[in-house]
Amino acid sequence: MTEVRLSPELDRAMEALETSFHVRLIATFGEELLCAPVEAPAEEWLGVNGAEFDQFPVRRGAETIGVLLRSPERPRGTVGDAMMRLSEALLVSADLPLTKLIPELRNRPFRLVLRGGRIDGLVTRSDLLKIPVRMVLFAIITHLEQIMADVIVRQWPIESEWFNRLATGRQENSRKKLAGLQERRMDPQLIEVTEFSDKRDLCRLLIEAGGKNRFEADMNGLRDLRDSLAHAATFLTNDGEAASIESFVSKFESALVWIRELNALRGRLGVEK
Repeated sequence: MTEVRLSPELDRAMEALETSFHVRLIATFGEELLCAPVEAPAEEWLGVNGAEFDQFPVRRGAETIGVLLRSPERPRGTVGDAMMRLSEALLVSADLPLTKLIPELRNRPFRLVLRGGRIDGLVTRSDLLKIPVRMVLFAIITHLEQIMADVIVRQWPIESEWFNRLATGRQENSRKKLAGLQERRMDPQLIEVTEFSDKRDLCRLLIEAGGKNRFEADMNGLRDLRDSLAHAATFLTNDGEAASIESFVSKFESALVWIRELNALRGRLGVEK
């Protein structure tokens, strides 16, 4: 049996995502951050400041004490009167991995960022569009695809066993890609030139009956997300409005779930075969 070259290199790379890609890479800090003074009249201050923003850290001197939110309702009194007061639920560490931040932004569109014992940053849903997040997401989906490939070759050790299960058009597409690479003196395994959807269809055959439709739907969503990332397209709409962020976070979480489940299946196939 020929296994896809998956571990330990890719596993170590995935672990590096946790240690290298943190909130501090996408948050706004210091002088770049527009803050509202606690004593300013709230309505007047919002009228002349940051029309493109919806959340503003509130400062008393150098201390952050809350967040002023832009909303359809007219705020009354001072910024201090109108602000959302500081609480633990509003905070994240600058060192929090991006993989942990993404679910945190599902229910609240922002977090104040604690850095070096001081609250001096802000991260919002729109920051999820930045390059570090795109890199993390693309790596996670690539990791999932590699696991699917390894599951396939473990289940069907003889190449023709899995290849003949693909539709004729999909087989021809893979043969053309392989021939093109071989002309350039490259020699990949046949499984490596299959599309994400090919691996989806083959792995679907191995998923228990009750989970097949969910698996296919989740893989379709992740394929679309991966394509958006690859082409630098916007995968959130309306600056991360609720329905869009819910869909995005659900896709992200489904990738983690299927990485875990397919890795377990891969392990069982390794024992059985």
